[in-house]
Amino acid sequence: MAAKRPVLAVAVAATVVTIGVLALRGSHSDRPVVTRAGGGSPAVPATGAGDGGADPTLVSTGRPSPDGPRPNEIAAIVGGSVVLLDGRDGHTLRTLATHTEATTGGFPYLEGVSLAPDRRQVFYALAGDCGPATIYRVATDGRTPPEVFLSGVSPAVSPDGRKLAYAVAAPGPVPVPAGVPALPSNPEAGSAERRCQNSIVVRDLKTGAERSWRYPDTPDYTTALYRGAVITEIAWAPDSTRLAYTLSYEGDSISVLNTDSDADLSQTEEVVVPGGGGNSSHPAWQATSGLLGLFNTRFECCFDDNYTGPPRALLLDVDRRLATPLLPPGRRVTALDFDASGAHVLFVDGGRLYRRTGAQAPVPLATGVTRADW
Repeated sequence: MAAKRPVLAVAVAATVVTIGVLALRGSHSDRPVVTRAGGGSPAVPATGAGDGGADPTLVSTGRPSPDGPRPNEIAAIVGGSVVLLDGRDGHTLRTLATHTEATTGGFPYLEGVSLAPDRRQVFYALAGDCGPATIYRVATDGRTPPEVFLSGVSPAVSPDGRKLAYAVAAPGPVPVPAGVPALPSNPEAGSAERRCQNSIVVRDLKTGAERSWRYPDTPDYTTALYRGAVITEIAWAPDSTRLAYTLSYEGDSISVLNTDSDADLSQTEEVVVPGGGGNSSHPAWQATSGLLGLFNTRFECCFDDNYTGPPRALLLDVDRRLATPLLPPGRRVTALDFDASGAHVLFVDGGRLYRRTGAQAPVPLATGVTRADW
């Protein structure tokens, strides 16, 4: 199953020629809980977030032992439902939420599932096509319905359980499309419609305090490549300070944001796969090594790419730009996640969820899965 990408109304004005990389910058119940969410932004976002309450034994601090036990439960998105799966065989333990409006295979859809380190709650988003989107929070015990938490997409809880990162639209009107005069007869021209979520917010889950990062309003970052892009994935590093995010616009690129030192997204570091394709997605950090797992392939749409090799899941040293295989080449990975120990990995290939420990053969768990987190 292909990862969701925005359906874009504005095309790139010129072909970007690259060599291997797109230069983006220089149970208690098995019955489903049916929500009435329609994908719109909540009128008043929830503010009482509560404490992350992370269990220290499940939090990636420093470099945990690779001998850590495999998690017993997996939070996953299957169609229009958020479910809790058994980590051993993939059977459904309980359904946490079902959004009937997200079962069509189009818009809206569920994305960004993130299981908190204390394993008591799951965050996820109901997203549309660069329009209003809603982040929900639901308890893993299945006893209560999901609650509207914030407006945004791609929620991700930090490994220390203290912060939630998510993506929102940058403030300000959308530029008037070429050839469309900004007249009263054209109410959408220059309006705030179709504003893609390409800014990052980090929220303190205890205090509710927030800090945000966006691309600056400079000529380099006011092109359709940035204004029409959406942040489709966010993955925290084990230090709960850096995070990797996927920026999607007719292709995918991963960058790393240092939340301590970067003032805006123009200061982020683009992830480059040496000798690889320019299309990278599905970032996931491995706590034991500090390396970044990702899926890399050649561009299949809209951009030139000299890479002719197979699609690959890799482990990458971001600073030194050294890559090693994570999975055998050829797999078309559409989701990737390490557990807190770094020894166990989940991935989705062809709509089927697999788990793998070390160099063992992947074990198939469940079908119809688009995202998973343990």
